[in-house]
Amino acid sequence: TMWDERTAFYYDRREDGSLSDVKTIGAYWALLAGCTPPERLGAFLAHLENEKEFNRPHRVPTLSADHAEYDPAGEYWRGSVWAPTNYMVLRGLTQNGQDDLAHAIGLNHHANVVRVFEQTGTVWENYAPESAARGSIAGRDFVGWTGLPPVAVLFEYVFGLRPDVPRRRLVWDVRLTEAHGVRQYPFGLDGVLELECAARASAEERPQISVRANLPLTVEIRWKGG
Repeated sequence: TMWDERTAFYYDRREDGSLSDVKTIGAYWALLAGCTPPERLGAFLAHLENEKEFNRPHRVPTLSADHAEYDPAGEYWRGSVWAPTNYMVLRGLTQNGQDDLAHAIGLNHHANVVRVFEQTGTVWENYAPESAARGSIAGRDFVGWTGLPPVAVLFEYVFGLRPDVPRRRLVWDVRLTEAHGVRQYPFGLDGVLELECAARASAEERPQISVRANLPLTVEIRWKGG
């Protein structure tokens, strides 16, 4: 009941049954809820790729850039990029098998947060969508939720590590070509992993992986074409 077929988007629904025309990142809770039918998915995800809407220099603004109230500096919920809403989008994309798009958004988000950290020495409550800068209204030292980009987003969406602790299983979706890995990667209450991936000449090259673990573990390696 929140879907608009003409624009292929979910909107807030008013008490009288009419729909808002404001495109916000909140629509993408539908991905995580698992309620987006397959026939709607492609058009719905296209908004995340559209440079006039949500595909801005720092992805993903909370308000679509084609709205009259969108602020290039963020202005809190008028376009700022927030770690918890971005993580919601990323996990929703994972749930719907959209790993390419999730990696692109995660890589962009992580890189922008790192650039601002290098400039200011801290992480911020939210970020500007049009440049590598803190949001115009943003608290500093914001861990809490801005601990997500340098930890969860780095491990899960830049490195591609997807742990399933109850099944003692780890999926490693390798997309980087430079050497990378994690020392003392925590896996459940007692598990500790040492993870290394060697540098590659191309994304199609089979990864050379080293995994050391203090418990039995199944590891599935994925890469472009394999």
